Amino acid sequence: MMTSSKIAPIVKTEMLIRKPAAQVFEAFIDPELTTKFWFTKSSGRLEAGKRIRWDWEMYGVWDEIEVKEVELNERIRILSSDGTEVEWTFAPRAENETLVT
Repeated sequence: MMTSSKIAPIVKTEMLIRKPAAQVFEAFIDPELTTKFWFTKSSGRLEAGKRIRWDWEMYGVWDEIEVKEVELNERIRILSSDGTEVEWTFAPRAENETLVT
């Protein structure tokens, strides 16, 4: 008898942003900045242990995320309401370049 175990898919993507890592990191955790390029409304800054609501008003959808970990200027890990885990890492490449994975 063969059993199957369900393995969640893993997706990895990277983007080089021509800004210092501290500035890029802040853009991800501060809704005043993040709403300029991602969602339209947020209930607060990303801080470990907090539950945050993100709204995409143009689509009429929202999600409540749980902030699992925040390592200043290095890493953010969240859990979406559907169980999807997301982790961003911020690696300086040059004085004004950050690789976000």
